[in-house]
Amino acid sequence: MFKYRKWYLLNGIKQYVYIIGTNVNHPILIYLHGGPGDSALPLVEHFNADLSQEYTLVVWEQRGSGKSYYKFAENEKLTINDFVLDLKVLAEKILADFGKKKICLLGHSWGSIIGMKFILSFPELVEYYIGVGQVINSFKMFEKSKEYAASHIYNKTERHRVLSLDVTFKQKLWYSDLMLLMNHLVKQGVSLYGKKSYISLYKYFIFSKEYSLMDCINRLKGSRQSILKLWKEVATIDFSNHKKFDVPVFFIEGEHDYHVPSEIVLNFYDNLISPKLLYYMKDSAHFPQWTRNKTFNTILNALDYTHFSTNNQIIEV
Repeated sequence: MFKYRKWYLLNGIKQYVYIIGTNVNHPILIYLHGGPGDSALPLVEHFNADLSQEYTLVVWEQRGSGKSYYKFAENEKLTINDFVLDLKVLAEKILADFGKKKICLLGHSWGSIIGMKFILSFPELVEYYIGVGQVINSFKMFEKSKEYAASHIYNKTERHRVLSLDVTFKQKLWYSDLMLLMNHLVKQGVSLYGKKSYISLYKYFIFSKEYSLMDCINRLKGSRQSILKLWKEVATIDFSNHKKFDVPVFFIEGEHDYHVPSEIVLNFYDNLISPKLLYYMKDSAHFPQWTRNKTFNTILNALDYTHFSTNNQIIEV
């Protein structure tokens, strides 16, 4: 087994990358964390290290997040495309380091936005794409999340408050509205399945050999500043009209995910004519890679994209 901890200069910003593998000839899998700003190195290292049996696993701490934290300037203009271009430079550097021509790409939640935009712009660099908690249409996503959350709130005043949320997030108090919605979804166990908070994940950051106490603090700061900078653009995302991609696409969706509702991905998948496959994970919500990590890792390690087809095959596990 080999491990590398490296800093790469990506479009002028120094960013941290953790690489783990067992064979340099394995395909390269770049993990795109959620958020924006929710760096996940300690979690991926703990729950998904087995992916190194079949991949060279690359965990990228995106600009402004976790170990790549820096304070965004007040006037700093930041767009999703900046992350897509960072990924392009990273992919090219990693490919050069390992003497390969293509990467495999795994995007989770916010990371799935970067991933989807990347395969639309640079398909020549990608062998296949894996979307987990895939974002397709932000407005529809937030509407469904809002409706689900409200249907499980028994206080009439609070239920009305959630139903009244403007999920375009153009309003003055959009951040507090977003936090209200997310807090209800988390408490209802449809974000981290069966849990009413993320507390059970905190220990993996606090006791990680890869993170210092300052990294943990910076992760919190990075998450907040990234949401404030990028969320209004996130709210406009819509991949609904893309029916074909130039790379095979693979989705893993949690049955109970109402953080990024899986129903929207299932509808999108039905109309997709690219080589594709979808795994629908029972007893899972928005984080199947951590709540059912053994099954998740086994699926990815056995993945053979050459058998993907345009049939609407869905495998329940």
